Amino acid sequence: MKRFLTVLMIMVMIPYVTTMAWTGRIGGGDFTGFEELAGAGGEGSQGGSLGTDGNGVAGRRYVAVEREGKVSRVPAEDFLVHVLAAQIPADFGPETLKAQAVIARTYIYREMDGAEEIPEEALDMDALSGAQMEELWGGTYQEDYSRIREAVSATSGLYLAYEGEPAEVFFCRAASGATRPGGQEHPCLRQAESPGDLLADGYLSIAVFTPEDLARRVSAIPGAVSPDADRLLEEIQVAERDGAGYVVQIQIGPKTYSGEEVQYALGLSSPCFYFDELQGKIRVTCKGIGHGYGFSQAGASALEKEGLGFEALLDHYFQNVEILKEGI
Repeated sequence: MKRFLTVLMIMVMIPYVTTMAWTGRIGGGDFTGFEELAGAGGEGSQGGSLGTDGNGVAGRRYVAVEREGKVSRVPAEDFLVHVLAAQIPADFGPETLKAQAVIARTYIYREMDGAEEIPEEALDMDALSGAQMEELWGGTYQEDYSRIREAVSATSGLYLAYEGEPAEVFFCRAASGATRPGGQEHPCLRQAESPGDLLADGYLSIAVFTPEDLARRVSAIPGAVSPDADRLLEEIQVAERDGAGYVVQIQIGPKTYSGEEVQYALGLSSPCFYFDELQGKIRVTCKGIGHGYGFSQAGASALEKEGLGFEALLDHYFQNVEILKEGI
């Protein structure tokens, strides 16, 4: 289980901003606005804090953000605006943005484990500074910022709960056309049809390798046994796929690997991949963007256009959960 969670944290999404990683701090350390958010509003907060929902409910959680030796105690709701900007394109529909806000808040609450405050580094989440948002969105900065902020505000304090506690939730940019089942160990993850994934930019990707290059890459997997490049295509056998088509186990030569191990080794966009021969080389066709578990942003965006609100979107991709409000 620990290995499963580690893998998903690493591959939870193909970065929205290509210079960022899910598990790292942002280059340059520029977090314009967090100092102001810790106080009474200012440039970074675009006119005030989201720290409460009007009843003082959502203002009970804080993230300790350290920059250049100074720690700012930022309300979690304000921190979420910066997180959401890093996790999802701002031009997605408002209901999809709201659903993503609930997912991100659920993750933060789960990591806090009932505490009032948590250090930013303990969350292991990306968050864009004000300057990075402006660079990312350019001329649409004000509009995009408002859309993200509204998604957080409209869902203030809402999170997904499993048996009364913040649920284990995951998301990806686009699944394979269906999300992956979580099984007994991850009862909140539903295998859901997600046809909108096929419309996502980058949903289908193809990589071509020489047998020698592919053998070299596989050999670099920790604990690997070097395969024979001359017989490589014959020795690739997918031992198990899950119900959504993702590779669970694959044998290459004498050794069996997980789908994620091979995905990383080959630099693929997801573990849903297929091998075939192409003029003496090996072609790998890959479907989806990310690990394929939980909430598919692209799939949800398509469902929203059919009229689904954020609650229905969350219900489509998760099971055995309920939406609760902090303090209620």
